[in-house]
Amino acid sequence: MLAHLTLKEAMTPSAKNAETPASDLIGREVGDGWIITERLPRAGEPDAEDLTGSWFSIGYIASKGGKKAFVKVIDIQRAIEMRTSELSIIDRLKLLTESHSFECAILDVCNKARMDRVVRVLGRGELEPLEGAFPIEIPYIMFELADGGDVRKVVGRSSKVEDAWRFRVLHDVAVGIQQLHGQEIAHQDIKPSNVLIFGGKGSGAKLGDLGRASRRGTEANHDAEYIAGAPRYAPPEQVFGVRPERWEDRREGCDLYHLGSLATFLFAGVTPAAYYAQSLSADMKPKLWGGSGGCDYLTALPLLTSTFTQFAQSIEADLPSWAAPELTQIVLTACNPDYRLRGDPAARRRAGSPVGIETYVSRFDRLAKHANIKTRT
Repeated sequence: MLAHLTLKEAMTPSAKNAETPASDLIGREVGDGWIITERLPRAGEPDAEDLTGSWFSIGYIASKGGKKAFVKVIDIQRAIEMRTSELSIIDRLKLLTESHSFECAILDVCNKARMDRVVRVLGRGELEPLEGAFPIEIPYIMFELADGGDVRKVVGRSSKVEDAWRFRVLHDVAVGIQQLHGQEIAHQDIKPSNVLIFGGKGSGAKLGDLGRASRRGTEANHDAEYIAGAPRYAPPEQVFGVRPERWEDRREGCDLYHLGSLATFLFAGVTPAAYYAQSLSADMKPKLWGGSGGCDYLTALPLLTSTFTQFAQSIEADLPSWAAPELTQIVLTACNPDYRLRGDPAARRRAGSPVGIETYVSRFDRLAKHANIKTRT
């Protein structure tokens, strides 16, 4: 198993900023008549602060007949030219190709299962290098483009987001998680920038970026990591360096924690992880939360539990009064700092101890419908 690099530390400044053929594809054709028209910020560049994605991928916008698509391009030359003492060039290429192949396989499962709350793949392939350029094809995956942007941008554009919209987004995300878990796939990187908003046909929220996903029974390079997704949204056990043994705790529980964190972000503008980092003393906090890293998870768990209860109480005033009791209960179970108890209590008592994502789907659906009624009255 190849270790995943902390690439910001491993790459030299020249490698981080170097231009490659994959970083200059404006005007190139991808797929059947799609033309690349715009390059998006990549990890490490301005306006890319919430991106977890690889330092070896670049996002583009492509257009065709008035429609637009998102194109994820793999920058092989950047991987080859990276200077690091941790991995040889052979291992870097192996890591990159295996990660790309794994993501493609996961996306194939999603497409075949017709998951309507997961962003759909429109095509994939390889671009031929231009004459005189680095003589290796440039792999790409093309996705449907979210015309409404992501949740983070939607919330940032307006302070008047309706409760009904918030609950509908949470319901759609819960459905997306349920669809993935039904195929024994865990997303692991659910955060505001990966929750995409669509209008028109297929309207609503969909989950994007499965580059850090896991599938039961299929090993991925990032599976050995304590934190597969963005550290700032990770559940406590991951931040403390604990890797639960059971799939339901390790993977399903992570997705559920992210769902609960999304709820607190949408209604209160803060996440449990941010509150932990702010509230815990330095000697109790792991290094990722700005602490000394001298305390282990089980020792810290009682304090994490009491701090989390304080967090739930602190955001209650930001919740709609009619929904506050139920929404607070959802957050308390979805984000329980004890990964062994996280989830719907009744579901956890069933065989296999699932987190009970279907319970959260129905509860958010009911809250969204109630919010719609309140909007009309």
